[in-house]
Amino acid sequence: MESFIHRKINDELMKAQNPVFISDERIDGDSLGASLAMVDYMKQNDKPRPAVYVTEKVPDQYLEMPHVDVCTYDKEVFNDPTIDLVVVFDCSDDVYVRGLLEHIPNKPRVINIDHHNTNPHYGDINQVIVGSPATAEVVFRFFETNGVVVGKDAATCLLTGLCFDTTAFSNEATNDLALSAASKLILQGARVQDVISAMFKNRSIAALRVWGTALERLHFNKEYDCVITCLVRDDIENNQVTDDEIGGLTNFLSLVTDTDALYVLRETVDGGVNVSMRSSLRDVSQIAKQNGGGGHKKAAGYTISNAKLKCVDGESWKVEKAVN
Repeated sequence: MESFIHRKINDELMKAQNPVFISDERIDGDSLGASLAMVDYMKQNDKPRPAVYVTEKVPDQYLEMPHVDVCTYDKEVFNDPTIDLVVVFDCSDDVYVRGLLEHIPNKPRVINIDHHNTNPHYGDINQVIVGSPATAEVVFRFFETNGVVVGKDAATCLLTGLCFDTTAFSNEATNDLALSAASKLILQGARVQDVISAMFKNRSIAALRVWGTALERLHFNKEYDCVITCLVRDDIENNQVTDDEIGGLTNFLSLVTDTDALYVLRETVDGGVNVSMRSSLRDVSQIAKQNGGGGHKKAAGYTISNAKLKCVDGESWKVEKAVN
């Protein structure tokens, strides 16, 4: 069935006259890598490069990725009655996707490519492979099934996605599929130094100071039986860094902290609290799903709207809902 769906997706892509791609609401290396690799595939087949919709400006660390110039955060891209296909990458939030589809005057077919076990299969065609380490690896399987020779640009995009979701092949998502795909992508010309630069050489001194604040606040929470830390808006804004610049904090802490469960709480710019979870033993995706979020068994998250963080007893922190 998997191979059949890969071939069906290829048929839809090749006959589409005006497709649009959608990257996940949270911009990261996997959602961008998978999307832009497929943009490269369309170009190699003499098709116009589709626009890739993202929620905001692409973070600086990814600006050297191939085809990143097709990314747009202008929703007007959907106000086009000629759009005949929408392909969504690495997104398990059907509410987010349906909200974007409402802007399209007609009803194009929707292809949903993902690897999250919380994905509700909202597409007309769904290629959701839960055992895959990254959506980039799902797209790599698409290429292999359809006999595609992966070019250097697409290989670089896919390796970026694999490295991001496996934290450079060091977290629970790392498996034989990840390592096999990575080795093949390197042989096919993936620019490893570009990937390393996007993954690691992107932290300013100010951003590292914010990470230091999070390290100082690490504490064990008996109620949730996990290690927790947090960042408030002042931590971020007083250091004049963006939320994107402090990305990767949760993955870093999960690697160096001796705990089976870690929560990182961060106040969002729109007045909520983002909860990012990692665990080696628990299924945190179910916690995320219950709270309107999503992710993997070992790595998931959600956002509490209209809330803020409050320090208790000078050490521990709690989420406090705003009073209307």
